[in-house]
Amino acid sequence: MIVTFYNEVISSEIVDLQKKIFNKFGLEINQIFVKNWKNHGESVDEYLKLKNDPKEIVVLFDIDCIPLNNTIVPNAVKWCSQNVGIFSVAQKAVKLKSPIIHAAPSFMVFSIETFNILGRPSFTTNIRSDCGAEMTHNARQKGVEIRMLYPTYIDSPHSYLDGYIQFGYGTNYENKIFHSFESRHKKKDSFFIKKCNEILGI
Repeated sequence: MIVTFYNEVISSEIVDLQKKIFNKFGLEINQIFVKNWKNHGESVDEYLKLKNDPKEIVVLFDIDCIPLNNTIVPNAVKWCSQNVGIFSVAQKAVKLKSPIIHAAPSFMVFSIETFNILGRPSFTTNIRSDCGAEMTHNARQKGVEIRMLYPTYIDSPHSYLDGYIQFGYGTNYENKIFHSFESRHKKKDSFFIKKCNEILGI
């Protein structure tokens, strides 16, 4: 199951456009409205604590993140069903003291078997990790493979990820995944709306 979480600060236009993109690519997404929202990590944790089937594949998306074709999600799911590992996009929490490049839950795929091997880490932000980055820390410790897509085009760069590679508002990852970033802020949601309308031919 593909799943995303959002609350009342996200405009209905963002939710509707994400759904239309997934429909266009023949993918079903479960967009979960969280009424008593605390943070993204806790929403993911609440969802994952009910998952116990080792063969189940979890596909996480941010509400302002979409696939750019109809193959990236099935290919990621297939790889994760055949391997112990994480398939994701690369991100860095630049506001932390010593951030690592980590697999981000804006688009993250893994099996419950992998999640169990990693010790079922919390997705909640802590002193060393942004949301979901404990998965990467644990994977490194246990020698679990992480496959990450890297930015190839950014509408509005704001931070360095790795060397000269940047990320920011409207990040395109290898023409496979698009993440707008911070669409909870009205002035930032234009990047997402523009990309979705472009794909939909609006």
